[in-house]
Amino acid sequence: MGEPAEPEPHHAADAEEFVAAMRHLKRRSGLTYRQLEERAAERGDVLPRSTIADVLSGRTMPRPDLLTAFVRACGSGEQEAEWLRARERIIQSRAAGPSRSPAAARRRVRRRVLVPAAVIAAALGGTVILTWGTTWGTGREEMMSGSATGPSRASTLDSATACRLSGCRDKDPERYECLYDGKHISGLKTQYGLIDLFHSPTCQALWAEVSNEPGLVSVYLKSDDGVALTAPRDRLRASAASQGSMVRTPMLPSRNAPRHAQVCVAYRELEACTGSDNVTRVKPYPSRDA
Repeated sequence: MGEPAEPEPHHAADAEEFVAAMRHLKRRSGLTYRQLEERAAERGDVLPRSTIADVLSGRTMPRPDLLTAFVRACGSGEQEAEWLRARERIIQSRAAGPSRSPAAARRRVRRRVLVPAAVIAAALGGTVILTWGTTWGTGREEMMSGSATGPSRASTLDSATACRLSGCRDKDPERYECLYDGKHISGLKTQYGLIDLFHSPTCQALWAEVSNEPGLVSVYLKSDDGVALTAPRDRLRASAASQGSMVRTPMLPSRNAPRHAQVCVAYRELEACTGSDNVTRVKPYPSRDA
């Protein structure tokens, strides 16, 4: 039997099932990521294809504006409220504690991967050992503690708050799930592709996404506080879900929604900048023949 004609987000028990319903909706639309991005833009929505590809490739809940733009672009705008209600229900359930549904428990058991853990600290004169290991095959790090005479106890870190402010500096927003509530601050399209600036209220950090074009040299990112970083091309992280068409910078601390943050991208032939103050510019470099 095939999938139902229309995805039913209200049946999703957790983030994984919700994202699976989103993938079903995309398949039903028959649209590529690029086509979804273009259709959203026609409606005045922002739907970066690299960001939605990242969401659909994992188990991370999309932020509300991204979900709304996605549902509309897929041609199911009349179900927008239903998708948002289902998302809010899952978010609230996750905040209240881990899912106890039998289906979720079975998935956790199936996905669990036992890996060697390296000892990183030991209490002086005691038996408590702290180790780091990978849990559930998701790439998240789990801190485990236990005694030599009893079973170890594992507690998964809340990845949405695994870093914050200065703790996020130079870290990858995807690994620390800052993409989860990332808000699109500013964007620019040049002859080389897209430049987008994002901010996560939870992680309180900024980052930028740019098209991975051959002429890309480096990305300069500056926060409201004047803190800045310059990331050469080899420091940019490619998005596997976008098949390398987009790359992201490391993060910069940014406590509040930025008002004067800026990202500038240096290409071989021009510099392009966009910022939260809605000021954009494209500055071609002087011709070598001039």
